[in-house]
Amino acid sequence: MMVGQHPSGQWIFVGVEEDAHDLTWLPKDWRIGLMQTGLWLNMWITTRTGDRWYQMTDFSSAPGSPKGYVGPPFTSDGKTAVWTEMIDGNVLVRTFGTWKLYAADFVVRDGIPRFVNKRDITPSGASWVEVGNFAPDNRHILLSTDLGLPDARHAEGQDQWSLDIYSGALQRLTNTPTAWDEHGVYSPNGRKVVFMSSYPYSLSDPNSYHTWTLRTEIMLMNRDGSGLQQLTHFNEPGHPESLPGNTVAAGGMFMEDGSMYVAVMGPNFSKTNWQIRFKGRCGMN
Repeated sequence: MMVGQHPSGQWIFVGVEEDAHDLTWLPKDWRIGLMQTGLWLNMWITTRTGDRWYQMTDFSSAPGSPKGYVGPPFTSDGKTAVWTEMIDGNVLVRTFGTWKLYAADFVVRDGIPRFVNKRDITPSGASWVEVGNFAPDNRHILLSTDLGLPDARHAEGQDQWSLDIYSGALQRLTNTPTAWDEHGVYSPNGRKVVFMSSYPYSLSDPNSYHTWTLRTEIMLMNRDGSGLQQLTHFNEPGHPESLPGNTVAAGGMFMEDGSMYVAVMGPNFSKTNWQIRFKGRCGMN
């Protein structure tokens, strides 16, 4: 889970399931689905050959201790990482629990990777916060967060925001409290943002943004939130990519050739992978 490569190409980050947690009795498919949200994971780093492993977090089961993480994206020079940690898993109080956003410097000393100078950069008022990726300026990062919602206890209406990790300046990119907007990523040139959203179904299905009835598509917009476009139609019959049952276009990422890789979740956490090809190199020039 949470597999990512350090910009140097020398290190691979991996989310590894904790040895024991409260819901090990769940069916394997359900556990895997929940772990894809960051729950019950510790962050490890390994060499590109896998011959050495280092544990970067060690979450405990004690009250108030982190329960998992999401991330970490890096700046292009590999010097700064950002990730979020779940510090309170009480989903009866807040839909996704309570999370904190951290930044740290990545260093290698005596051949051993470490995070140093870890600091809390959680925006004021945010309880749910999840990281996307960095813009090319290595300052701005995309966030999925409950900031600005009428009732932050119900984070399913999360929006996309941009955060300057140094100044703390925020920019709201979507404002749809009855749509689930998540997993935003900048295009390689930073001019476009892709994200998953239930927005296309907000009017026809008022339950489309709730966790157990979620339906989403991949959307494209300009970096300031303008120019919204729907890229996929997984939940609409008659399209080549249409799938049965409620389908969650869970996230996308740009590839080197300018196309997009998209992971799609079906009923019972079934998964398929797709590729989107654009007319031209969208977000690459």
